[in-house]
Amino acid sequence: MPKPARTLLSVALAAALGSLAAPATASDDPAAVPLGVDECAVDVNDQGVVVTDTHLVDRGRVLPLPGGLTSAAAINDRGQVAGLVNGRAAFWDGRRLHLLGVADPTDTFETVSAVSGRGEVVGTSGTLGGERHAWRWRNGVLTRLADLGGSTGANDVNDAGQVVGDAWVDGEQVAVRWEPDGTLVRLPGLADGTGSRLATAVDRAGNSAGYSYTGAGTGDLRAVRWTASGAVSDVSPADHRFGVVADLNDRGVAVGSIVPPGQGQQGFVQDGSGRTWLVAAPDPFATVVLSAVNDLGLVVGCVIDDDGLHAVSWRR
Repeated sequence: MPKPARTLLSVALAAALGSLAAPATASDDPAAVPLGVDECAVDVNDQGVVVTDTHLVDRGRVLPLPGGLTSAAAINDRGQVAGLVNGRAAFWDGRRLHLLGVADPTDTFETVSAVSGRGEVVGTSGTLGGERHAWRWRNGVLTRLADLGGSTGANDVNDAGQVVGDAWVDGEQVAVRWEPDGTLVRLPGLADGTGSRLATAVDRAGNSAGYSYTGAGTGDLRAVRWTASGAVSDVSPADHRFGVVADLNDRGVAVGSIVPPGQGQQGFVQDGSGRTWLVAAPDPFATVVLSAVNDLGLVVGCVIDDDGLHAVSWRR
């Protein structure tokens, strides 16, 4: 089943990078806690309810998804869940299930990425091997978002209606933000204003996060944040060769994946001041992928080992 773009990216990178060496973290850092589901945890709300690919985890109870959903992508604080029904984008509003549709009549696949506290859903549809189209769904209406002449993808939405994701222009993938009225804002990268790749998360103030290359489509992959005005900053530790922010909460805490020197991929948690914690797997040959963080600092994701995926949570 398709996963939210931020989770899918981290899982794919984990598979590509493989396990390099036993990760090291400070001895007083807490360990990731198993949630009892052999899937990746993809989102968590402020009530602590976790959604995995095909389940809810609520106070230790593993429950089926509501409303006939067959996979989940996101949950809001009202307990509304966005995901898929047999490959079709869908939204459970707490009472009934909505099938959302596609951005273009010719699109053949549908994914959902996020749901705001107001019940606004964003996602992407397209054709395999062809163009993708970012969309938003609100008040029962699905709208295709503006592009730069190529593919687009939507990854997150805040309660103000700002959406972040990516757009392609002249063969380059760039991070973008769509305003509530649909206006597209291009976000700069680290390489003289180019080389941005993807915005994965946006907070209530319009600050966002994701990743960028240090060169124009080349160089190191770095975790970055953008201010609401669009200024970009590299938030990966200096010696780390890879970094991706997967989520950002309204208190400035970012989570994602990072590769320390000579080590395998680990999860990382970073507060608004830049203080960073590495979250290592219990098995030195496994990998941690962190997907989401709520406003209370509860982080969720998964451990990837030889047996597959295992949902976990983590709190400092």
